[in-house]
Amino acid sequence: MSKLQDIPKTYSSKDVESRWYPKWDQGGYFKPRPGKTGEAFTIIMPPPNVTGKLHAGHALDATTQDALIRFKRMKGYEALWLPGMDHAGIATQNVVEKMIWAQEKKTRHDYGREDFVKKIWEWKEEYGGIIANQQKSLGASPDWDYSTFTMDKVPHQAVNKVFVDLFNEGLIYQSDYIINWDPVLQSAISDAEVEHKEINGNFYHLLYKVKDSDELLEIATTRPETLLGDTAVCVHPEDERFKHLIGKTAIVPICEREVPIIADDYVDMEKGTGCLKVTPGHDFNDFEIGNRHNLPIITILNKDGTLNDYGLEWKGQEAMKARKSFVKRLEELEVLKEIKPHRHQVGHGDRSGAVIEPLVSKQWFLDVQSMAQRSCEAIDNEETVFYPRQWENTYFSWMREPRNWCISRQLWWGHQIPVYYCQSCDHQWASESDDVSSCPKCNSKKFKQDPDVLDTWFSSALWPMSTLGWPNEEAMKEKKFDTFFPTSVLVTGFDIIFFWVARMMMMSLKFTNKAPFEKIYIHAIVRDKLGRKMSKSLGNGIDPLEMIDLYGADAFRFTLASGSGYNRGINLDPERIGGFRNFINKVWNAFRFISPYLEEADSELPATSGLDPHEKWIIGELNAVTKIMNESMEEFRYDDSCSAIYSFVYDKFCSWFIELSKTTFNDNDQEAIKRRATVLKYTFRKVVALLHPITPYITEELWSYLKNEDEDLLIIQDYPEFSESLVFEKEQNDMNRFVDVISTIRNLRASVNIKPKEEIKAILRTDLEEAANYYNENKANFLKLARVKELTVENKSGSVPEKTLVGATTHTEVYIPLEGVIDLNEQISRLEKELKKTEKELEKYSKKLNNEKFLANAKEDVVAEVKSNYEQLSEKVNSLRENLNNFKGVKGA
Repeated sequence: MSKLQDIPKTYSSKDVESRWYPKWDQGGYFKPRPGKTGEAFTIIMPPPNVTGKLHAGHALDATTQDALIRFKRMKGYEALWLPGMDHAGIATQNVVEKMIWAQEKKTRHDYGREDFVKKIWEWKEEYGGIIANQQKSLGASPDWDYSTFTMDKVPHQAVNKVFVDLFNEGLIYQSDYIINWDPVLQSAISDAEVEHKEINGNFYHLLYKVKDSDELLEIATTRPETLLGDTAVCVHPEDERFKHLIGKTAIVPICEREVPIIADDYVDMEKGTGCLKVTPGHDFNDFEIGNRHNLPIITILNKDGTLNDYGLEWKGQEAMKARKSFVKRLEELEVLKEIKPHRHQVGHGDRSGAVIEPLVSKQWFLDVQSMAQRSCEAIDNEETVFYPRQWENTYFSWMREPRNWCISRQLWWGHQIPVYYCQSCDHQWASESDDVSSCPKCNSKKFKQDPDVLDTWFSSALWPMSTLGWPNEEAMKEKKFDTFFPTSVLVTGFDIIFFWVARMMMMSLKFTNKAPFEKIYIHAIVRDKLGRKMSKSLGNGIDPLEMIDLYGADAFRFTLASGSGYNRGINLDPERIGGFRNFINKVWNAFRFISPYLEEADSELPATSGLDPHEKWIIGELNAVTKIMNESMEEFRYDDSCSAIYSFVYDKFCSWFIELSKTTFNDNDQEAIKRRATVLKYTFRKVVALLHPITPYITEELWSYLKNEDEDLLIIQDYPEFSESLVFEKEQNDMNRFVDVISTIRNLRASVNIKPKEEIKAILRTDLEEAANYYNENKANFLKLARVKELTVENKSGSVPEKTLVGATTHTEVYIPLEGVIDLNEQISRLEKELKKTEKELEKYSKKLNNEKFLANAKEDVVAEVKSNYEQLSEKVNSLRENLNNFKGVKGA
């Protein structure tokens, strides 16, 4: 227990953070321990990539999860937050490939698979996991002893078991199928890894000859070079324009391939020319048409995106680069009718940025149809509930009609697919064990393992189970699987509902028949102060470590939490973080002010019957805040929690109760002093406990001054609970009305620049008898707190006072006579000058926003800044006009 007289004058976040984190961690305070509820509470950390470094999104993730686990820990749950890292197949392999090229001018092929994978493990041990230590700077309190890596022994065991079981069940199969192919990564990627971008392109209108006829079919395409892979021309069976051609033959330009003219309902008669070129090898819809009509598949691209032998004279060129020359040839052959500009969506790899090529390739797939249906039922039946509920729609949009999951990747880093091929008898089998010595059918030693690895999300889909030891019985017992599974809450962003949430639901329900979590909280995406996505190109990223260094972890956490509720985005402004640092300092300074009196305080609150009205008010208001914070934290309304405690500390405890306490401490009534000191101590102990989940460092530090000798650290103290016995309705209503009226008087004084020390008259009109009585009983406090030397209290039936400044609350009208108090003409003149200047500035921004050329050509961040300035100046103009009208109204009254 720290001594009150030793409290430093200023709060040093760096000193406090460096002192308390090791004490929590080394003291075992992050470990789950049975609590008063007798229940467990588990959160799994979305595993950051091993290559990752802390960004603003990670910081929001960590803040919301840590606040929740600290809250539940204090609520008496056996609370476990499970940390870990993802092996991040594509990202990690890319990092190491770039490193060995930069250092040694070698490729992975120069190393060979085994040595290259060893090189990645070496990199992982030396450089991987930086993010785990960065999370600690935020105050993250997971049980680090549970930390799991997706390539660890138990997760690998889980991956192999799941794969083999699904394989043997016939749900995992290999097929030639059209997939998203990334020519830079030279790997298949899932639909969820494709980012669609709108680009400027063209519609090329081509003419296909009908064999043994003079007829020409006009066909529009955005990718003319793909005609080299055409195997049919398709029309709608009911289209009168082309009915007579169904079953005949068309001739593909340039390659002169003869292809059938077929009919399929897929073709839209009202769209385009009504004729469709069918390229099953390079278009998802054409692939389906090809299957229905048993068309041959021609692949015109190599794995690196260059044209192959079917590319004729363009062989070896990238498709996009070949297009210009290809179009020129079409013109020469007089089969290019016209080119029309067209803006359209094109798929790009979310990691490589490359244009994705639909490509038919032999890949491994997981049939998810029945699993997806069961996962939808789990949400429909509320086995798992989304917060906020609307995110169910995003989940269902994929899960109602899912495409089978392409789970293979052409990489070396990751869980290698546990399928083996016998080179003697051609037997294929899957094995849970990596220790395969011979073919189980013919005992031959000549066999090879499938070279592909599994999609990173395959192992991530098992995360809620594998982190708790599944399927290894010994590990499950050690990690208390039966206690902590299913987990309680998943906290994540909406951008990975497809990637991760849906797949965890499917796998967990399939293998344990239980949903992996009871609740899913989808938090917002962090954007810059102008609402733009943070990116390197805009240079608008915010480094969490820099913010922590500048403002302290607690201020940064409070900023993130205060913006987290059921919203889609948080606009993060460093100035806002600075504002909440002021709040942290306010808490510190408030404690420093009251600390000299706490030596007089009792450790227990006296009987409430002995409390004075102000003391009942502050305890009742604290009790109300306690109710709000308990309820809002349960519902993931961090914003409401922050708003409630911020308002209480600033607006009630500091601005009012401490101020009112000064009178008590300046009197000689020792009994009243002792009682007031006790109430202050009681209130502050509760405040730091309420704040602790959101701002753990300063609260633990202050607790060291507040706690009794026999009390442990704040991190494991009981969270304050609402009590009906601490509701003081009369005292709370009286005082809250009084605060409203005094605040209104102060605001009115400020609006007309009445000097702080100048005494004024005030008239209060109310029809509430209890309010009127309270105002009359507290005239001394009106003088002390609002410099009101003469107060008149009356009901609303009389005439309205003239030549006054007017303000109103929901219960009381406030009038301040201004005659003789200020020079009205001087105030009006000053406001008119300022209004004219502001309107001129506003007009400048208005012209820009009405200028279509500016909006079309200016950078996004410039336009956003102009809009922001326009909104701020509009508010200022409205405020100035309102004040000006007030003054003119008073003058003319």
